[in-house]
Amino acid sequence: MINKLSKQRTTNRKRKGKGIGSGLGKTAGRGHKGQKSRSGVAVRNFEGGQMPIYRKTPKRGFNSIKKLRSNNLSISLVSFNKFQDDSTIDMKMLVESGFLKKKDHKKNIKVIDSIQFKKKLQFKDFKFTPGAKKRIEDLGGTAS
Repeated sequence: MINKLSKQRTTNRKRKGKGIGSGLGKTAGRGHKGQKSRSGVAVRNFEGGQMPIYRKTPKRGFNSIKKLRSNNLSISLVSFNKFQDDSTIDMKMLVESGFLKKKDHKKNIKVIDSIQFKKKLQFKDFKFTPGAKKRIEDLGGTAS
């Protein structure tokens, strides 16, 4: 009977440097001499003395540090289905209900559209995608 818990490897790993009969003895598949045959050498982005591509290509544009740090947090409307109808939803309420962490309450939160949303809710101090705003207002809620 085969033990289903332990699976044997289908192929054995290559045992390098184990004699000439193994096919990978002596130099262990590293060729002869040279920098790459030594241990502890990683020659990254080296192109044989030719000017490397990352130094050849010109630097272009400007990357603002502010753009790299995102202050936005997107929340799908489906997430709000757990709240009762006619609830007023603001940052404070989301933190109290465990929906947001305390550190996130100062971020700009954008509410995005989702088809499964079917609640009449009042939203305060959020940003909305056009589809989300339309869906909230179609269901009788307010988006401000």
